[in-house]
Amino acid sequence: MENIKVSIESPVKYYDFMDQHGEVLATLRFVPSDIDIFERYHKAYGVFKNMYKELEALNRDQLTDEESTEIKNKYASELKGHFDNLFKADTSGLFDVASPFTPLESGEAWALVILKTVQKIVEEVTGKNFKAMQSKASKYTEKYHAGPGKYPFPVK
Repeated sequence: MENIKVSIESPVKYYDFMDQHGEVLATLRFVPSDIDIFERYHKAYGVFKNMYKELEALNRDQLTDEESTEIKNKYASELKGHFDNLFKADTSGLFDVASPFTPLESGEAWALVILKTVQKIVEEVTGKNFKAMQSKASKYTEKYHAGPGKYPFPVK
């Protein structure tokens, strides 16, 4: 028996991430107005920032090339998982171009450029900046984090 198809209007948008030469690096499908994207964005940004600090703090002189590559690959893989979660989609196309920690000519890491681009997209779609949106969102979700032990639901 064939499935019954039901068509609904979806908030999903498709974005072509292009380089300065006009080449499409990746096409991502995500919902920029998703209220949960703020939390996922801040989590991905925090993870990136912490990893970047840890990588900078490593004494590369005391590591073999294999150890250095293994650490970088481990962090890159973990960060890619956070990006997949941020977009709720496969982001591997963005990282086929370069590792998340690759520095660009501007000095910024590749992953940071992607994060800033996502922030601009979300701010443009919603018409609000990230800080304002996060405080508004927390007003509605605060009651769900108010239970004893920070349960994700109210507890009497």
